[in-house]
Amino acid sequence: MKKLLLSLLFLTLLIYSIPAQVSENYRVDDLKNGIWRIQAIKGTLSTAYLIDGSKEALLIDACTGQEGLKEIVSGLIGKKPFKLALTHGHGDHSGGIKYFSDVYLHEADTNLLPKGVKTNRHYISEGYTFDLGNQKLEVISIPGHTPGSVVFFNRKARYMMTGDGIGSSMVWAHISKDPLTVYLASVKKLEAMKNEVDELYVGHNEQEKVKLTPQYITDMRIVTEKVLDGTIETSRYEMGARSGMQATYGSARLIFNPEKLR
Repeated sequence: MKKLLLSLLFLTLLIYSIPAQVSENYRVDDLKNGIWRIQAIKGTLSTAYLIDGSKEALLIDACTGQEGLKEIVSGLIGKKPFKLALTHGHGDHSGGIKYFSDVYLHEADTNLLPKGVKTNRHYISEGYTFDLGNQKLEVISIPGHTPGSVVFFNRKARYMMTGDGIGSSMVWAHISKDPLTVYLASVKKLEAMKNEVDELYVGHNEQEKVKLTPQYITDMRIVTEKVLDGTIETSRYEMGARSGMQATYGSARLIFNPEKLR
């Protein structure tokens, strides 16, 4: 009974220690095993994740810049040291870096970061590992959505934090400067690791109507190959200046630029 009362007191203090805009701008879901999902619910939607290790924590992505993100992190881990790392540089994942002193990202996406932000940049590449103590997250480079897209892979816990690199049911490869063959190489790299993965944590949880499994990686490889081979039905994808062509296979949908296949 005493433990229950202490737990309730802690939760009460946590709630009142976080400013009101937090509940207005974000939803926090405890995914257990030291992982919290921080879902933006106002403005441009996207998803960040906080991973709590025995020595330090890692915040993956920073949403679009809605207020309250830093206060959520402090409310969840207290004064424990943490690092902020990005899956890629697009503004709906990097907008919140303005609240933090340092950020880790792939150098190829530097030019995508919000302009005028003074956050110190630390560059990461294939094989870089964040050692949180009892958890380690390895950086896997997967250019295709952006040149600097990466996945954070926890081999021991068998999960990947994927950002938009393989999408959240679809991937936008049509806005990349790289040809589609570059993306195919990236998704093949992930597929080679598929049997080591149980969970995919995507960059837009709000788009994930059905929980994606590692089979999604294979489906994305197949649809990409079929687009390159010209052996799949395609249709127009309409989104103003970001329009392109699309194709679907299994659980995967690929948006691509027919002028930039190879």
